Amino acid sequence: MSSSSFSYPTFLPKLSICSGNGFKCPNCGLGLVVLESTRTYSCENNHSFDLASEGYLNLHLAQHKRSRNPGDSNEMIRSRQRFLNAGYYQDLADSVIAQLTEVAGDKRLLDIGCGEGYYLDEIRQIYENLQLVGLDISKTAVRLAAKRKLNAQLAVDSAFKIPLFDNSIDTAISVFSPISAIETSRVLKPNGTLIMVGPGETHLSGLTAHIYDKTVAHKGNYDALDNSHEFILEKQIEIQNSLCIEGSGIADLLHMTPYYWHAKPQQQKHLKGLRQLETPVHFNVRVYKNLLKDSSSA
Repeated sequence: MSSSSFSYPTFLPKLSICSGNGFKCPNCGLGLVVLESTRTYSCENNHSFDLASEGYLNLHLAQHKRSRNPGDSNEMIRSRQRFLNAGYYQDLADSVIAQLTEVAGDKRLLDIGCGEGYYLDEIRQIYENLQLVGLDISKTAVRLAAKRKLNAQLAVDSAFKIPLFDNSIDTAISVFSPISAIETSRVLKPNGTLIMVGPGETHLSGLTAHIYDKTVAHKGNYDALDNSHEFILEKQIEIQNSLCIEGSGIADLLHMTPYYWHAKPQQQKHLKGLRQLETPVHFNVRVYKNLLKDSSSA
C-alpha cells in the first residue's frame, strides 16, 4: 500500500486477504481489505464496510437481524461493564487465563460473544503476543470493547455465522454466550481448543432467592457441544466462592442477568435498596478439543 494521508489506527491490526487471518465478507465470503486512503474495507466483489471511528467493523447484515438492536440491551451491557470492572469475577478471568498456557505466543484467540471486552482485556495483559479477535452481535458491546484499545480485530456479527475463514483460529473462548458447535469448529484449527464458561448449579442463588419462591438449579449451557460431533470434552474446572456485593453493584448484577426480566417491580426495588448482597458464585469452565479435520487437506 502506498503512503497516504490515511492513518491506520495503531490499536487495530491490519486485515490480510492472503493469510486468511482477517474477516471475510458476510455477503460472499471473500476476504476484506482496507482500501487505500480510506476507512473502508471491501472484497473483490465490491461489498464494502466502513471502519467505525472506535476501530471495529459492523458485519451483521440487516437481512440477518431478528430485531433492530440484537443482543443484550444497552443497560445490560453497561451494568455488566461496571460489575466486571469492579473485579467481582476476577477468579473466573484468572481461571480462563490459566487454561491458555498452551496457546501463548503468536497465535490467534477468538472471544465469541466478547461483550464489552473485559475478558479480552484481562487476557491481553498476560499474553501480549496473542492475536486477539472479538465478536459480538451487540453493536454497543463491540463499540465499548473497541474503546479499551485492545489491539484486537473486533466485529459485530452472529456466533452462528462467524465472519472468519476456516481453520484460522487456534483457541476460542465463550463466556456465558450462545454458541454454534458447527461454526466454532469450522473456524478453529484441527485439535484447536474451545474454552466454554457457564453457570454451576448454585450460581447467584443469593440473588435468585429474592426473585423466585423455589430456586431451580442451573443446567449450564453446554448442550450445543456435548450433543455435537465436532468437540470432545477434555476437562472441567469448577470455581465456587461467595461474593459480598455492595451498593450500586447489586443493581448492576441484577441488570446484567436475565433474572432482571423475571423480577417483579417490587422485587427489583427491594434488591436495589439493599446495602449488601451475599451470594454464591459457581462457574464451570470446560475445555474442549476440536475434532474437525483440516478442510484444506480434504
